Amino acid sequence: MSEISKKVKDLRAGNTVDSSFLVREKELKEFIRKEGYYLQVRLGDGSGSIWAKCWNNAEEVASRFDPGDVVRIKGVVESFKGRLQLIFTPEGLEKSTEPCDIAEYLPITSKNIDFLVEELLKTAESMENEYLKQLVFSFFHDPSFVNSFKRAPAAKFHHHNYTGGLIEHTQSVVAICKTICGLYPELDGDLLLAGAILHDVGKTAAYEYSFRIDVTEEGGLVDHVVLGYRMVGGKIKEIKSFPEELELRLLHLILSHHNYGDWGSPVKPLFAEAQALCYADLLDSQLKEFLQIQKQEESKGKEGVWSDYSRSLNRFFYLGKAKTHSDTKK
Repeated sequence: MSEISKKVKDLRAGNTVDSSFLVREKELKEFIRKEGYYLQVRLGDGSGSIWAKCWNNAEEVASRFDPGDVVRIKGVVESFKGRLQLIFTPEGLEKSTEPCDIAEYLPITSKNIDFLVEELLKTAESMENEYLKQLVFSFFHDPSFVNSFKRAPAAKFHHHNYTGGLIEHTQSVVAICKTICGLYPELDGDLLLAGAILHDVGKTAAYEYSFRIDVTEEGGLVDHVVLGYRMVGGKIKEIKSFPEELELRLLHLILSHHNYGDWGSPVKPLFAEAQALCYADLLDSQLKEFLQIQKQEESKGKEGVWSDYSRSLNRFFYLGKAKTHSDTKK
């Protein structure tokens, strides 16, 4: 027997749905085998997103709402090519007129954001290099920056792609770099930790996240690496007598943290601290992506040991054998 489900993460094929969702995208798609259009809408809440489709009167239905609106949807969940989709009729969609907090419909980090801020401030306070300490605090004493930094995602699709994802990722990279400093005490720990805290500040300008994550014009045309380089360089210029060599090394950390090539860095890491930051960033981002894919596959109620193919990482993922009843009793 089907059931009425409220959250995207709880949806299964056969479910009847009568819930409110935030519209993240909408588009009219042309039918392949007949004339006319159908409506495709990406709906979301704090637990995830799902594509919904309306086959009839698509243009009229599309005129009732826009991305950023909250709508009430009545429909049925189906499975198509291994992916869930929500099918609804023109009568099954109604735009909400009640006041609502859009933030309630956005995915958000499970971590305590204020705690993450405090951890980053403690790291900055522990620095012995007064120039680097002053630089980091120049960002965290800026209320506008802090507000953006606490809310920004770390990516549009791949990893930490939710509200608060940037600060969660940043603190994880800092924690990894602290471990590296313990293993390699000959590194300049203050330089590496300052780079870890500041390496992705450009993402506060690279992403728009009012009702969905999207790339800003600056983010698309300039990239977060260069935006971060500009932001950090601008703050350095406001600090009197900031050492030139220290400035060059820190800016190199910002520019090289994605390595050279397709991921946006114009240069490869050229000294040890830069290499350490590059790998710390890669470790956290890719490990998080693995875990997010695993969670998505589990949420589908998928049977079998392999995930669907991941285009972003170019592989299938091993999910493990399904647990038997005897396993759950142990």
